[in-house]
Amino acid sequence: MIKQRLHFINIKFIINVICYKNDMKRKIKVILKSVLATFLIYFLLIVLGSLLMPYSAFSRSNAIRVIKFYCRVVFLILKVFLNISLDIRGIIPPNLPAIICSKHQSFLDVLILLYILPEPRFIMKLELTKIPIFSFYAKKIGCFSVQRNNKRGALNAMIETIKKEQKESNGQLVIYPEGTRTKPGEQVEYKKGIDVLFSRLKRPLYLVSTNSGLIWPKKDDFKHNGIVTMHFITRLNYKFKGSNNLLTIKKIIEEDSLVLYSNEKSRL
Repeated sequence: MIKQRLHFINIKFIINVICYKNDMKRKIKVILKSVLATFLIYFLLIVLGSLLMPYSAFSRSNAIRVIKFYCRVVFLILKVFLNISLDIRGIIPPNLPAIICSKHQSFLDVLILLYILPEPRFIMKLELTKIPIFSFYAKKIGCFSVQRNNKRGALNAMIETIKKEQKESNGQLVIYPEGTRTKPGEQVEYKKGIDVLFSRLKRPLYLVSTNSGLIWPKKDDFKHNGIVTMHFITRLNYKFKGSNNLLTIKKIIEEDSLVLYSNEKSRL
């Protein structure tokens, strides 16, 4: 009886060891795929960006074509290596003047907006203009830089942005109201810049939520089998300047982003 019990315990132990080894192999395999995918994404940014720079230099439309091609390559890499797919919801803005106010959680949501918007241009932090290839394409498609830690400088940059935008007949100006990437579920104060742009430009304002930070976390590996969701929640038309505009914008974006995050987390 004791021998049978010991035999059963040994078999159970062996099964647990085998399962543990298989699980470790699977995790290591996913990590290696994630590292390789990350390497390819940044490597191709340098290679494709450099090789196609002469073509992009001719016009903004050429630069946009190159950027969208690169984005397609990135999405293909994520699908092949990690089975990561995209889920775009809501009504994508047409190629008319508009402001896109989006949740920002990772580089991935930047790529999605670059790919699906007809003529995107971003308000970005000044530090990014120091990255050679990145800064070339950002300038070519008409992006604006803002010094985050200098309030006076940021205000002047915003005024300059408004003046230039008023001359544009097309294009979608993307602004991240938080001013930086945030973790899924994390809420920070929204900057007043979005309210200034909305009131001065009086263009349609599209509010966008995402769960991209769950699939590609800040300073972490990709999540296998993830679905990156981006939702164009609603379109707001400017009526009048009110003190609660910023609170309304934040409430809509944060609540919807939390739903996307919770749904995908439970699925994973």
